[in-house]
Amino acid sequence: MKTRTKRYFFAGFVILTILIFTAVLYSQMRQSWIEARRADADRVLEFYSEKLSLQLQDELNEADNLAEMARIMEGTSWFEKAAAPLLKKESVQYVSLIKGDKVVSALPEAEYGSQVGKDLKDFSYVYTMAKVVKDLVVEGPTTLEEGEEVFLYLRPYLKKNAYLGEVAVALDSDYVLNRLGFTALAEEGYDYEIWSIDAEDGSKDLITVSRKGVDFSDAVKMSINLPTEWNLSIQPVNGWISSTANIKILLLCALVAASLLALAYLFYRYKKHDRTIASQNLIDRQTGLYNQEGFTEELNRWLSADSINLFYFVFESYNQVSQLIGPAKERAFLESIPQRLAEYIESPFIAGRLSAGNFMIALREEMDDMEREDFAKGLSLELLLKIRLNGEKSFLAANYQYISCKPHSKGEEEIAALIRRYYDSRSEESPVQRLTEKCRRLIEGQNDVSFEEYTNLEMMELSKVLNQYSKQVEQLAYYDPVFHVGNRLKYMRDANMLIDYDKKRNFRLFCIDICNFSQYNELFSAEIGDQILREVIKRLSRLFGANLYRINGDVFLGISLSEEDETSFVSRLQQLLTTPVSTGNASFTLQARVVVCQYPAHGKSPEVLLERIQSALRFSKGSDQKLVLYNDKLDQLIRTEAEILHKLKSAIEEETLEVWYQPMAHLDSGKYIAVEALTRLPNCRGGYFPAGQVISLAERSGMAEQLGEYVLGRACRFMHDYGKPLGLYHMSINLSVQQLLIENSADHLLKLIGDSGVDPGQISLEITESILIQSIDQASAVLDELRKTGIRIALDDFGIGYSSLNYLSNLPADIIKIDKSLTKQILTDRKQHALARSIVEMAKINDLAVVAEGIETEEEQKAFADLKVQYIQGFYYARPMPEKKVINFLKEKNFK
Repeated sequence: MKTRTKRYFFAGFVILTILIFTAVLYSQMRQSWIEARRADADRVLEFYSEKLSLQLQDELNEADNLAEMARIMEGTSWFEKAAAPLLKKESVQYVSLIKGDKVVSALPEAEYGSQVGKDLKDFSYVYTMAKVVKDLVVEGPTTLEEGEEVFLYLRPYLKKNAYLGEVAVALDSDYVLNRLGFTALAEEGYDYEIWSIDAEDGSKDLITVSRKGVDFSDAVKMSINLPTEWNLSIQPVNGWISSTANIKILLLCALVAASLLALAYLFYRYKKHDRTIASQNLIDRQTGLYNQEGFTEELNRWLSADSINLFYFVFESYNQVSQLIGPAKERAFLESIPQRLAEYIESPFIAGRLSAGNFMIALREEMDDMEREDFAKGLSLELLLKIRLNGEKSFLAANYQYISCKPHSKGEEEIAALIRRYYDSRSEESPVQRLTEKCRRLIEGQNDVSFEEYTNLEMMELSKVLNQYSKQVEQLAYYDPVFHVGNRLKYMRDANMLIDYDKKRNFRLFCIDICNFSQYNELFSAEIGDQILREVIKRLSRLFGANLYRINGDVFLGISLSEEDETSFVSRLQQLLTTPVSTGNASFTLQARVVVCQYPAHGKSPEVLLERIQSALRFSKGSDQKLVLYNDKLDQLIRTEAEILHKLKSAIEEETLEVWYQPMAHLDSGKYIAVEALTRLPNCRGGYFPAGQVISLAERSGMAEQLGEYVLGRACRFMHDYGKPLGLYHMSINLSVQQLLIENSADHLLKLIGDSGVDPGQISLEITESILIQSIDQASAVLDELRKTGIRIALDDFGIGYSSLNYLSNLPADIIKIDKSLTKQILTDRKQHALARSIVEMAKINDLAVVAEGIETEEEQKAFADLKVQYIQGFYYARPMPEKKVINFLKEKNFK
């Protein structure tokens, strides 16, 4: 197909070249014809311009004699006698004598006697021009006072080159034009136009034209100075090239083109016949590819100008296999090879069959070693010989080797070097060694291992078994073992493959989270939960097919390549999920959160896309939105989080992270005997990042332990240095679950506290109540170890989530901090007020101290004071303060 395309291209090129040559020839012949006609016209124009100048200045000039007489005669009486013969001529319409700048005689007197005494400036500019140039001036056609159209001759007379006056003679316009003989130009086949330029305003004054409406823009032109500028333009009536001449040129060019095409065709037929005869001994008859001689010859031709990639493919055991499959199937396989090569290879190539199962390919393309390996491996798979042995399908793959050949190298030597290289590599690596290496790669987790390229029949059978095993391993690695749907690793692999295949192709990533799914397992059974998940997977598979992945218990990812409108797709997805799920006798209506992001707009790698869609899912949960489309707001959130992480890490490493302190009022003493240490991260814009966001991000990114140790160390040192002088008995410090659950966490925390020199009995460690309940078994042992040293444990955010007054006596705690959400409702909700009272009473029974958080108004302070809590913390008493400010505050409040 490529050869035919090249042939068509070359034929088109030859035809196009001949047509271009013919077009250029036509253009040049036409231009030569036109130039010859213009040269003829230039000669005619030069003759007529000389004739015109001669006639105007000599033959028609009646003013010269009178001007000569005026120069030597006195008075004006002589002028009337001298002009009388002229006036008798029908062609003369007017004669006048001007002395100095005044008209002294104008004849015939009856019509023009009134001009006598007038100044030159009262007449046309040409009167003044004659005075200035001191030579004959001809102007016309112009109109006299009586309306006659004339040509005006003005001849100044001089004395010692000084202007004395001038004589004016006006000749009838028709008479002059007839005498000039322009009709002869028309008889010669020319259109003509004569015009002058008005010296006053530069306008064009038409004198005469052969035909009205003719465009003289392409005419030949010549100027005549009288001294007024006259212009004569002429051009052939039928154009510079006639239609008859044009047709003759076209016919001649067509004849030339036909002759050239005929010669080109005859040359092509001769060369084709010559090539056919020459190539019969260079072609392998079974495949139609080159034989070794033909391939070598063609390779040498290629190497004369280009670098070439040379590939050698060998079907080992080919003779044995060909006998097993029979001549018909072998012939079909061999005849299919050229088409397979043409369909697989996109670059220019030549192919040859060197012997029974040995083939060689030369490729004209820039490639590195990795690209050559990929090409050889792909073509080896494309050339698979499918066989059936003992009733089962098998495949005979080609082994390969390749080299890069430099320009001007010898084809024979390159082929020999490649064959030598192939057999050297085969001798160095036995099939068993190669098989062992493939198994090792499979163990390392590589997913591009193929066991189907061995040519030995026994090794082929073994490779089939190993390939089946490889697929089972892949199933275990990339699929959820319970639900047989893709997992996170499969998502990464599939997304990478999509991106590598076409980096410009868009696709959307959907994350689906089943809301409150854990309740189905808790309220019913794990089996019911699994049945629900199977139904969810079944429904999602309708939209995502094989591109569906379970990345967490009830969280799924789906890749969509559909170009369907995003809103429409999400609507169908939500409709699928909201349809009730029936399992056994129960029916459940599910709610799901859906978040969407897009490649490459929101991330150019599977990892970034997954990170961003998980950020969007967290945003969805935090804002309680069921649908979130990744957008600039979320992108800004992610950028802010990245900025926070960067600044937090730098602040901890450089010890510039600020620790603030919020005093707690002790109601019985009226003093501030405890403070809580709080983190404050500057945002470099004059403010601080929200503390809750900083802590949450630190926990999600694995920095909670590092942050907690920093705050613990700073707060303990503050307590050691300033606690007693400021009247403080307790320093309250937040403890994250990551600090609590690491190995040997109690010993580690005690060492940090001990290194500061502070008394452990002055330290209270706060842990969120909900986190403690979720990790109660592991956390209790750690907290008990800490309490033995005198450290007090405070339950933060008490009163929400898991709160139960019945288990207060069993919790490893010394202090309860009532959450501010309960604080805000105590004045407006009687039930919440009763709950707060019960918490205080149960705490008192269990010998627990109570801190009320978030107190901002006097009414809230009074309500909790009435409930007999020991400590109150909130803006009503004091806001969180930096070290210096809290030191001044406590000095003033505790020692006034």
